[in-house]
Amino acid sequence: MERGAHSQVIEQVGEFAGYLRGLVGAAGDTPGWYAVFAERDPDGVRAWLDGTDVPPWDVVLALLQDVATARGTHPAQEAAERARRLHAAAVAAHDAVPGGEAALSSRLDVLLRERQYAVLHERDVAAALRGAPTHAEAERLGNELAWARDDRERAVARCAEVQARLDAVRSRPAVPDGWFRPEADRTPRVPPPRAPAAPPADAGPAAAPAPGDGAPAQARTDHRPSGRGRKERPRGGARYGGARFAGAPEAEVVVPPVGAAPQDDAAPGPRGARFAGAAGHDTPHAREAAHGHIDVREAHVRREAARATAARMAELRRTGRTGEAYVLMSEAVAGPPEDAPELAAALERSGLAADVATLLWELAAQPPHRLAAAATALDSAGRGDDCRTLLHQAAARPAAEIAATAGALLDAGHRDAALSLLVALVRARSPEAAAGIAHEGAGLVGPLLDAAGLVSVSKRRDVAAALRRAGLPGREI
Repeated sequence: MERGAHSQVIEQVGEFAGYLRGLVGAAGDTPGWYAVFAERDPDGVRAWLDGTDVPPWDVVLALLQDVATARGTHPAQEAAERARRLHAAAVAAHDAVPGGEAALSSRLDVLLRERQYAVLHERDVAAALRGAPTHAEAERLGNELAWARDDRERAVARCAEVQARLDAVRSRPAVPDGWFRPEADRTPRVPPPRAPAAPPADAGPAAAPAPGDGAPAQARTDHRPSGRGRKERPRGGARYGGARFAGAPEAEVVVPPVGAAPQDDAAPGPRGARFAGAAGHDTPHAREAAHGHIDVREAHVRREAARATAARMAELRRTGRTGEAYVLMSEAVAGPPEDAPELAAALERSGLAADVATLLWELAAQPPHRLAAAATALDSAGRGDDCRTLLHQAAARPAAEIAATAGALLDAGHRDAALSLLVALVRARSPEAAAGIAHEGAGLVGPLLDAAGLVSVSKRRDVAAALRRAGLPGREI
């Protein structure tokens, strides 16, 4: 790297480190999230403040929450936008150095393991809470579960953030070693928070999404520790940035009437089992109208069920009953996978956007046919970002399960979703491991090569060579 490039990295990361030190000073000596981070990862905090590393965005949000507590909401809101810009610039400069991609890949591997551990730990604590023999034990486990949930949510957010940074680095045009060319926009192309699907006209203000801050990945910062370590954890606070909409009442969903289908000149005869065999007009129009009524009624039932689940979960979160909230989420995930879009939208409308990440993570662990059905439903409902997130999380599964999921998506006509899954597979594994899924079905060879081509020309060539070595047809570029 040239001296100018090195200087730019030091300048960008150093500027953010200075701003971070200012946030710590503004937060004061009141115990808060900074005290928690400093106790749990002192070396990491020191690196962030010295400017030798850049903290995850959820850490910055937590510090802003400390500032809001110490100085008020208005100063914290003013600081948030500048913090976001400086953080994005520091991340871009930090990741652009030679070896940045390899470092991010290694970090992502570590974070994925941490996320898996956090998920399992949360499940274990939730199970123990359900069987707690005494009230005191239930209180202790409830507090531990709150921390376990926070650990899991931060791990999910950090995985998404590092994956986005890795994608941004890989999408930059390659330059020769030693040649640094400043780019007009060095901000990593991190997708902004997804806006939920447009609510129906009668959904009312409660259906509007909570305002976001454009952060790469936003973790929960609603629980503020009351003291040092994990002794006690208050529950029921509003999520930073979305508190105005937390717990807002929802408008009742009104199903629009289905227009009458065109009828023949004669009125249709009586229907139903009592009139079996009676003369009538079983016309295509009549059948279509009947199916229309059924489809609308089913959609209404699903929407109302999702709304009720989200409302119940919001109440459980508000009262600190996190164990019951987790059980409720597990029951919802065990239901029809086609209900995933409605449930995700209902959670967002209830101020539980962080629980959408939990929903997707739990769906990613479902059997292949249910996983594919959920991805298909999300894609069809216009929730493409959720669909891609779900499939990227599923890319760590065994080759046979990935092949079954990709095949089901292709059979359902969702080729883009199948390619998204295969792209994540190609990026995360060696060419030989990626080629292994083609053993599960010859029909996956073409999509696998197409997915590899979306990553890079060289990646496609490597996968094609691996297919040929495995005795499978690999087309040359």
